Amino acid sequence: MFHAEINRTLTAAVNLMNTAEGLHSAKPSPDEITSIESLRKFVAAQDPELKWPSSGLGRSQVDGIIELRDTLREIWSAAPIAGGRPVEQINELLDGVSTKLVRTDETSTTPEYRAAPIPVSGQLVDVVTAAVGDALKFLLVNDETSRMRTCRGDDCDAAIIDLTRNRSKLFCDFGNCANRAHVRAYRARQAALREAGKQALKESETGDKLAKPSAAEKAAELDEPTSESGVAAKQFRSAMRDELMDQRDTKGGKKKKKKKNKK
Repeated sequence: MFHAEINRTLTAAVNLMNTAEGLHSAKPSPDEITSIESLRKFVAAQDPELKWPSSGLGRSQVDGIIELRDTLREIWSAAPIAGGRPVEQINELLDGVSTKLVRTDETSTTPEYRAAPIPVSGQLVDVVTAAVGDALKFLLVNDETSRMRTCRGDDCDAAIIDLTRNRSKLFCDFGNCANRAHVRAYRARQAALREAGKQALKESETGDKLAKPSAAEKAAELDEPTSESGVAAKQFRSAMRDELMDQRDTKGGKKKKKKKNKK
């Protein structure tokens, strides 16, 4: 995303923070920097283009790197940075650090020169502090500190740096945090759908029961209808009843007339 040196440094800074004791993808992770040998192993695992020295290490270097790691985690947890203590901490990392112009060895689309930090000494802790401080300054000046994140996975406190163009990196690479989050979200959606279905069925059944009138209510509605359809039905029934009564009266009169004629 940024130029290669910044990308390498930020990636190494994340790797350093993730050597601390914690949870990585729901699995306990021990402190990985506890001795001179473990520190040398960590440095050897980073991008060789960083040129971080691994010779002449002593206990003071181990303690200095651990202190830097703790400071980085504090700064990282405050992202996105808008001011306050994190800015002061970055300035403290840059205390005594100057810069020089160096040629870039990247593609032709990048500037020919870049500003590189000059550490206060050639010792590992000073070299790493200068490089990381310069990378954090770059993020802050370019309003990109929102890329400093902690894994979104449950039971995971791994630090991550989002170097994607669309700012899409949310999970670490230690395990299956992304898959677990997707499965959990899918199950939550399915549970919500099932609950919504049950609620809709319950409301439907309750509504049917409330809508079903009693015998008395039915009789009252027939006798004194309130709806337009009920009134029309009553009028129709009345008309039919009157017609039937007329037909009965007519038939009754004809029968009486026939009896009189027979006599």
